[in-house]
Amino acid sequence: MKIKIEHNQVKIGEPTSLGLMLELTAPTAPVTEQDIARKAKSIVFVIDRSGSMGGGRLEMVKNTVLDTLARLNRDDYLAVVTFDDNPIIEVPLTKIGELNLGRVREHIAALQPGGSTNLEIGYRFGLAQASNAPEGVESTLILLSDGEANAGVVDPEALGQLAAAATEHYVTTTTLGIGAGYDETILDSMADSGNGNHIAALELPEAVRGLQAEIDDLLMKTMTDVKVRINLSQTFLNTGSQIRKVRHMRKFRFDGTFAEIELGDLSSGEEKNVVFELKLQPLEGVGPSTQHACFVTWEYTNAITGEKVSGSQEIDVELVNPQEWVEPARDEDIVAELKSIRLQDLRDQALALYQAGREAEADALLKAAGEDLELFMQNALYLSDRGRSRMMSQAMDFGTFADMRDSNEKQKRIRESRSRVNRDKPDFREKP
Repeated sequence: MKIKIEHNQVKIGEPTSLGLMLELTAPTAPVTEQDIARKAKSIVFVIDRSGSMGGGRLEMVKNTVLDTLARLNRDDYLAVVTFDDNPIIEVPLTKIGELNLGRVREHIAALQPGGSTNLEIGYRFGLAQASNAPEGVESTLILLSDGEANAGVVDPEALGQLAAAATEHYVTTTTLGIGAGYDETILDSMADSGNGNHIAALELPEAVRGLQAEIDDLLMKTMTDVKVRINLSQTFLNTGSQIRKVRHMRKFRFDGTFAEIELGDLSSGEEKNVVFELKLQPLEGVGPSTQHACFVTWEYTNAITGEKVSGSQEIDVELVNPQEWVEPARDEDIVAELKSIRLQDLRDQALALYQAGREAEADALLKAAGEDLELFMQNALYLSDRGRSRMMSQAMDFGTFADMRDSNEKQKRIRESRSRVNRDKPDFREKP
């Protein structure tokens, strides 16, 4: 855990905004998952078995589920729900140690495609299974579909609200769209609201790798229960001071004096940059001086050693009279992260233009964004290797999107990219 601040100057008598960034790097896992002292997991697969899931798609999903069985611990939980017109609970949520795995394998292997796509009812049945997990066991629901929902509720916002409500019970929703025909607005909305990932698998090999990467991510957590607290110092305890999050996170609460944050778990070797906006306004009567701005404490569990790790850091700032203010030098890594987050609005603008049929405008917008990132990197002399790599990946994304000829593919890829950036997740395609 490293802490960086964007700059260290605050104007007297008025609020000053600056970024505070936590750089987290999870320990690298050993060769075998069994060496990780991880908590029990609950995984609920919700699988589209409509007629369009033929041609190898359902077989791919079945094979991945079967492979996952061998990787689960006796204390983990598994459920499998399938749906077409109607849902079927193929495997009710059960502790692995209590399952007849041979029968489960036979049952999953025998699944066949057929029928239409009532995604809503399949999802509701999956959520009901996830809710059966014992207290303290978090559930991840993985929904896989290759088609457009054509029965039941099909409104993306309504389905997103279902996913959001489930997060209150520690149920995360991840969605994987297979092929070119799935409804990305629905699957993206559910993942976005459900604190999960959205994967656009237009080609079958992508579906295999994306689903395997998701399972790896779930079962290779090496940095768990990451919690952070940011306390404002007495000098800045007034209504003009705030702490704001700028990314999705499991839990964030600011009560005017401190912020409590739960960041959840990180997988083996995962890097995550978490940025907060501090708006600092000193109390009246405080003159030019060095003052404590805030006190940051953190804790997490190293799942490899079982050790509880904690630390703290005090952040100091210089109070400056407004008439003497000189624009401070800013930490380029934080500037890069804030720039990355603000580009989410540009992704949304491009999506709206594509949906309106204004493809040339959208392409130009994406191309300009990529060029802007490249120019930023050329001029950022002190950007870290980590920050440069993150910006390079996004610049390449924008350039690739602008050059794609298929509007449908562009929209699906952009939505997946947007989901990744929101949660600061790496692209599984870039992993060796």
